[in-house]
Amino acid sequence: MTIYPKIGVIFHGLLPEAKELVTALLDRYANEHTWWSATQDTLKECADELATTNLIVTIGGDGTILRGAHEAAPRGIPILGINMGRVGFMSEIDAEDALEDLAWYLEGNARLDERYMLRAEIFASGNKVEPDLFALNDVTVARGGVLRVIEVGTVVDGVHLADYRGDGLVVSTATGSTGYTLSLGGPVMDPESEDYLVKPIATHMSQFGGVVLQSTSTLELTVHCSSPATISADGFVDRSLVDGQMVRISHASIKATFLRKRPRAAFWADLSRRLGMRVSALPREPRKYGDSATI
Repeated sequence: MTIYPKIGVIFHGLLPEAKELVTALLDRYANEHTWWSATQDTLKECADELATTNLIVTIGGDGTILRGAHEAAPRGIPILGINMGRVGFMSEIDAEDALEDLAWYLEGNARLDERYMLRAEIFASGNKVEPDLFALNDVTVARGGVLRVIEVGTVVDGVHLADYRGDGLVVSTATGSTGYTLSLGGPVMDPESEDYLVKPIATHMSQFGGVVLQSTSTLELTVHCSSPATISADGFVDRSLVDGQMVRISHASIKATFLRKRPRAAFWADLSRRLGMRVSALPREPRKYGDSATI
């Protein structure tokens, strides 16, 4: 029995090598599975194909995976990421190995790695005014195009935490802790943690670097601004916010599922490699015995 009879491939349309890899994969495995493909920008047009798809393969960077996850997670479709980006924290296979390595995953050998997502609801005067937003990496509430400070009133489980004045606030999952919040000086969280991180952006409260909230907490962010602000989910789903609007963030009921080969602890070894951190001591110049110089 074929484990994944129908497979969708989502690739970065601006990378010629990604399109070439799609063609090569389909040529290699066409007789064993039914395939369809789309770029990350045309994915919204593939609802009919997605309804009967058993696996999503993404080819690109983490941005391509995020776009795939937004379509796959609500449908319960697992994702296998092939990395053509610079870092690729969520990807599983490097592009140069994909042709040979893919077979192992298609045979059903991989473990399933579930990652939780965030849900963001937008309110005005107590009424919901936008469809819910979902994020695998992070939800960002930030100033818009005008370079003015905004204030974000932050309430956790009904208790006032802080009023952040600055460029905004990032609310990150453990998966997203290697993304935007890392560049802001935030910690890297264990990817299986269900806690989430609240990190201010260029805040005037420099002594208050952020907090980690437990998975059951609900966060409410009220925006105070003189010009429109923005809420962004995973960096590509954007909505405008005006003064007084509130965003409620909590765990979503859906999860993104990834195929994995290596053990869970391999994440930490990959972290060092992907960030270019040195994992061994610097080599020392051999000492010339008899030399009068001290070391």
